[in-house]
Amino acid sequence: MADELQALLNRINEEGLKKADEARAQLIAQAKAEAESIVAKAKAEAETIRGQAEADAKILAQKGEEALRHAARDILLALRQQLQERVREAALQTVRATMDAQQLPQIITDVVTNYLAQGGAQDDLKVLLNPEQVETLSQAVSWKLGESLKAHCSFAPSASVASGFKLVFENNDVLYDFSDEALADTIAAFVGPRIAAALK
Repeated sequence: MADELQALLNRINEEGLKKADEARAQLIAQAKAEAESIVAKAKAEAETIRGQAEADAKILAQKGEEALRHAARDILLALRQQLQERVREAALQTVRATMDAQQLPQIITDVVTNYLAQGGAQDDLKVLLNPEQVETLSQAVSWKLGESLKAHCSFAPSASVASGFKLVFENNDVLYDFSDEALADTIAAFVGPRIAAALK
């Protein structure tokens, strides 16, 4: 009887061990499967994050390049604007130095004489001058013009003329602007693009 009991105990023990081994193997397999699933999921998430990071980095690089291009364009526009302003200021100073009280009577005389000599003898011209200079300049120019030309040329003050003069064809309502500002604008418009092209 003791042998049978021992055999029964041994069989129960073996079955228990077998079941424990099976349960342990099942737990190990399940843990292994879960671990593989976690690793695969982590790899997929890491790949997604890496892909997103690469896409974000690419977008940031593109935005950075675009910002640099805009900044470079803005700097070029600002430089061009400054260059145009400096060219105009230099032209204005040159014109004012050229058309001083000494030179201006001769310049006006040459313009009026040449125009009237080229078939404009029937037109009446009015020379608009700085109000402070009108008396002095009109006397100097009238003295230089011949008697026949004086009849076709008159002088008047104009608040819009700081330096230089404006020539008005009274019968035709035509005006030519030889003021310092107008001449400086014309010179700057002509010279500015050529200087900008040379700097490219």
